[in-house]
Amino acid sequence: MLKYSRKEGITGPRTFQSCKLRPGLTLTIAKPSQDAPLKTSFDMDDAPIQFGFTLSGKNRCLYSSGGLRNQTNEMQTGSNGILYLPKTCGTLEQPSDNPACILGITVSPELLCSYFADNLAQLPKQLRMGLEGCKETPTAWFGSGSPIKQCLLTQILDCPYTGGMRKLFLESRAMELMAMQIHEYILSESQRHPKQARLCPADVERIRHARDILVRDLENPPSLPELAAQIGVNEKKLKTGFRQVYSTSVFGYFRDHRMHKAYKMLQQGNHNVTEVAYAVGYQSLSHFSHAFKKLFGILPKDFLTSQRRLLAS
Repeated sequence: MLKYSRKEGITGPRTFQSCKLRPGLTLTIAKPSQDAPLKTSFDMDDAPIQFGFTLSGKNRCLYSSGGLRNQTNEMQTGSNGILYLPKTCGTLEQPSDNPACILGITVSPELLCSYFADNLAQLPKQLRMGLEGCKETPTAWFGSGSPIKQCLLTQILDCPYTGGMRKLFLESRAMELMAMQIHEYILSESQRHPKQARLCPADVERIRHARDILVRDLENPPSLPELAAQIGVNEKKLKTGFRQVYSTSVFGYFRDHRMHKAYKMLQQGNHNVTEVAYAVGYQSLSHFSHAFKKLFGILPKDFLTSQRRLLAS
């Protein structure tokens, strides 16, 4: 279970769980207190690089100075991104009935730069400039939600270890989230095209509806033509729109969602591998085992055995 301590943050009184994983790398989970103000000012000078994930709730950030002056970012459950905001002032607003709970990974520019010392050029320009010491160009990139990210966040929240094992476990998941975010950032920059048509709000809602239909029945998912017809778009628009909204293909999202559900079922220790495979739509146990190991690096039977040992201890 998570244990929180109360202290002041830039968003007012909050309860924190913070773990320093190594010098320059900290994992924090921040929950607003009931008496937290609905509007709080912040002023950052030397800022770390932040990998943020909104676990629940909403907030809105309005920037009054710095490279994002006069811009607004709105975050809600599932929002995530990479932020580097030196010399930035602004105001954070949150609704009284649904304030945000946020998991953050903060890393110093020096530490992150050490991983890319020989290939900084592969990073997006804004992030690269921050790692090179530039405090005039901010980074504010926002990624898409995905079952894999959600799985890693769940593993952090449900970490079963204590002491040194806990730090090792949390650091491995934090590093994987950072690598995933940076990879997605690089990919999104490489795929940007000035003439690419952006989805209108109505089409975004159609794509989100397609996602809901897709994962509604894992044993009998619709085909691409069927899914496109159900939301009223052609197949090409479904595929391109899905990638814009979720940064992966329709099939990729479906596969990862199935694996995330399988992971959660096995983690509970109440079902055997065959039951879980059938529950997420696999008819072949070998295909399920291969897909699970490819994503999580362990066979489902071995993962189930380890979880049952943990639950019994």
